[in-house]
Amino acid sequence: MPVNLKSIIHILTPALIILGVFYVGAVLYPLISVSPQNKFATITVKEFGPSIQQGVQKDLIVATGKRNEIIESEELKKWVEPYRRDYSGKQDFRISTAMIIDYLESLAPSLNREPIDAKLEFHNSRADIFTPSASGKMLNIDSSSAIVASAILNNKPSVSLEFDTIEPQITLDKINNLGINTLLGLGESDYGKSSSSRIFNIKLGMTKFNGIILKPGEEFSFNKFLGEVDEKSGYRAELVIKGGALVSEYGGGLCQVATTFFRAAILSGLPIIERKPHSFSVQYYNPQGFDATIYPGITDLRFSNNTPAHILIQTRVIGSKLMVEVYGSSDGRKVEMDGPYQYDKKVSGAMKAYFTRKIYQNNALIEERRFDSVYKAPPAHPVERNPLE
Repeated sequence: MPVNLKSIIHILTPALIILGVFYVGAVLYPLISVSPQNKFATITVKEFGPSIQQGVQKDLIVATGKRNEIIESEELKKWVEPYRRDYSGKQDFRISTAMIIDYLESLAPSLNREPIDAKLEFHNSRADIFTPSASGKMLNIDSSSAIVASAILNNKPSVSLEFDTIEPQITLDKINNLGINTLLGLGESDYGKSSSSRIFNIKLGMTKFNGIILKPGEEFSFNKFLGEVDEKSGYRAELVIKGGALVSEYGGGLCQVATTFFRAAILSGLPIIERKPHSFSVQYYNPQGFDATIYPGITDLRFSNNTPAHILIQTRVIGSKLMVEVYGSSDGRKVEMDGPYQYDKKVSGAMKAYFTRKIYQNNALIEERRFDSVYKAPPAHPVERNPLE
């Protein structure tokens, strides 16, 4: 960026001191000139080349709040670029703002911290905090780049970056205004005689969702809150349905959690945005036709909060029973379920199923929707432990 005069001041009295400003890279500098003899002052601009060259002869310590980063002198020297001033044609040096910004943007992902909303549990008709909120922070690239450039120009040994604070949406002082006071719906399922790995995955998966709060109009995505499903996340390998067959993968059994969430959303009268049934019937999801499968990156379970207040999701595992509770503020809606019904059953185990959900508000039917499921025949190949039995 060429040096740019921001103001040209017309001097009317010989004793006046002239003040103006100009930019070098991203940094603003004053111009000062005194002209007691001349009617019009001549503004002289300092040459910054020598200051810049001196500033890059040693390493620069960058304080990030977490740790100190060291920008070595050899790297700093790469940030200096020659240029010719437009107004004088004189050769000088400047600091590359683009290279400073590239450096800061490479640091940002490891320095930024997302805010944490307070999480709640519902006890004795009231919501209690079990996870406190925490503010997040975001590296201010523009301000920090100016700070770094100024440190180099002024030959400073260290510099502290600037961060913006990001406040969480759900904090302790806001909880009383959330309107969470009623159980809207309860989803249940039973994992029965599951393998130890499947039970472990189910219990771990349930913990990912306990205490989630959705604001009015917010969408719930099962995969978003679930996160990565792999060995690093603590899951165990188990048989899962993939491509219409049983294969061993990490996270087997998580569809049991998704199914329980689907049932809770249905019985709470929440709009279902995305739901897909399993490829074939699974004994753990009886009654058949009331299930939901998920697979990160491919298939998701999504619903939205169309109630007038925030909703709180609470998960429980009691014995072999999974429970997903949805708390919020009632707007008078009532849910009726018709089904699920199974039909067109085949000897192979293939079948079809459906149920109908009706939502009433103020004794008027406001929605009627049918949910269909088509199940193929279970895979014929033998497996050591079949979770479909």
